[in-house]
Amino acid sequence: MNTITMIMTLLTLWLVMGLGFLSKYADMRRQGQTARQAWKTNEGLLFIASLIIPVLALIVRSVGG
Repeated sequence: MNTITMIMTLLTLWLVMGLGFLSKYADMRRQGQTARQAWKTNEGLLFIASLIIPVLALIVRSVGG
């Protein structure tokens, strides 16, 4: 996979996960729940994972050679 394809895949993943989380966050805030509760939902955890995992993979890939 070339670099441009990897970057576009990553940006698309972040967009989709971010929109999913934003939708859940807005619904929960409208119901009077806290932001912390929204981050603890499946959508929040998947969004956090979509940010952390690629960064960790990049670090491991750059250290490994």
